[in-house]
Amino acid sequence: MRKFIALLLAVMMLISVCAIGTAEVKPFKYGFACWGTADEHGRTLNKAGRWAVEAAGGEWVMDATALSAESTVAAIENLIAAGCQMVSFCTYAGEASVPTISDICREKGVYWTMWDTVIADPEVAEYIADDPYYLGCTSEDNITSGYNTMKAMAEAGCTNVLICRYGMNIPTCDDRCTGAMNYINEAGGITVVDDMIVNADAESYKNAIANTLLAHPELDGIFMAGAGQNLTAVAEAMHAGGKDKFALGVFDYSDAMGDAFQKGDLTIINGGHMITATFSALMAINTYFGTPLSEEKMHVIIPYLTLSSYEDYEAYLKYASEGDAYTADEMKQFLKEYNPDLTLESFQEQVSNWSVADIQKRLGE
Repeated sequence: MRKFIALLLAVMMLISVCAIGTAEVKPFKYGFACWGTADEHGRTLNKAGRWAVEAAGGEWVMDATALSAESTVAAIENLIAAGCQMVSFCTYAGEASVPTISDICREKGVYWTMWDTVIADPEVAEYIADDPYYLGCTSEDNITSGYNTMKAMAEAGCTNVLICRYGMNIPTCDDRCTGAMNYINEAGGITVVDDMIVNADAESYKNAIANTLLAHPELDGIFMAGAGQNLTAVAEAMHAGGKDKFALGVFDYSDAMGDAFQKGDLTIINGGHMITATFSALMAINTYFGTPLSEEKMHVIIPYLTLSSYEDYEAYLKYASEGDAYTADEMKQFLKEYNPDLTLESFQEQVSNWSVADIQKRLGE
């Protein structure tokens, strides 16, 4: 009898240990609004978001119609109508959509985050501050990245630069340009020949470069604060204007960046921040599971994967673009259901490790 009781206790202990290591999660749909997946940045954003959602047992739902403030609102409405308990979007089309989305999510009881976004308008920030369904945002250290990008361009010989923005009063874009100007003012010896907003299409970039070269034939560098998919158009316009040597610093990855490095047309490019989708999703999923990382609004800083050579590009392809940078088990360590010791601070610490070297180390290569 004693042996039976001892065996029964051992079995009960084993069941208890197994239960501790197994999270009981709720099914969910997670909605992601963006511009699509035809380009490298859009494709990898959606891929990286899936790493988190599918590891947590959820369904990824994407709406690729968010091209303006109005269509971003419509995309969020579509995702909620599709049954999503959580939604996420970016304010690359401006902040006008944010109060309306806040109202919609409050009414529907849907958690929401913003990826690659920091709200600049104090009235908008105040409006969403008491929204119980708004959880927080992810963004990059764009001022430092802008500074380092301009520094790399200067080291490549740039002395007369054109700054190309994709918008105004958009914190992500503004901060990148602020960083560039900080370096220019600190280092000296660099003239900003123009600072302009360019529509995010190839023809607009070609025209912008051609017109700038007519007015400033000394142009030898272009700082692209975004819209990296148009870097080929920029390089072609420089060559068409008789420029064989120039510095090109870019934000947002392009399908053409490998070729541009091989041709010598690209100096430095910042991207690989597809994990802005991953970790904004994990912030929301933790809250949905009843284990929030914080009772306050969260702001998690995402590092870029900055590439400055073709070799860097090849490593990015292998470990992030074409491969899976995180396993499902690694993703679960960012969920308190599976990792009860997780805090917002340790969450941020692990996020900050994001780099090609970190991926290689974790994957044992």
